[in-house]
Amino acid sequence: MQQAQLELLVLAMQVGDKRAFTLLYRHYHADLRRFAAYLLANPAPAEDVVQNVWLKISQRIGRLQDPAVFTSWLYRAVRWEAKDYKKQAAQRLTEPFTDQHDAAVTQLEPPDNALAHAIASLPLDVREVVQLYYLHELAQQQIALVLDIPEGTVKSRLHRARNLLHQALTKEN
Repeated sequence: MQQAQLELLVLAMQVGDKRAFTLLYRHYHADLRRFAAYLLANPAPAEDVVQNVWLKISQRIGRLQDPAVFTSWLYRAVRWEAKDYKKQAAQRLTEPFTDQHDAAVTQLEPPDNALAHAIASLPLDVREVVQLYYLHELAQQQIALVLDIPEGTVKSRLHRARNLLHQALTKEN
């Protein structure tokens, strides 16, 4: 779907068009679920996290002033909801959170791929940028909004990721 079409759907959703909500849901849901599973290092609660985000989005869509940033807004909401989930899980001690570096490996096929292992070995802040840029195909400006960092930081993390991946992959070969 083109950016202009997405923006029109967001505007329609803001005035209560349920069909627009359904189309946006279908367009983004699978990617948001995959992103949540990556952030949680566990696909099981990802669906609940994303459903909570859609519920909040449906209630707060009127607050969004610029439909062009809707994608960033969604990903940022998933990021915050995943953080809240991890915090609550740690407090309940029913599902203790462990920061697993193998989370990125589960997102790439095949699992024994050298690139997947190299990505999994990246520092978390760099890995998040790689995930959003290459796997979710967000623009650098969108990633900056999602992660609440300057666009220059996104660029430098991508540059660092490429260097680290190059080193890791050439070392293996």
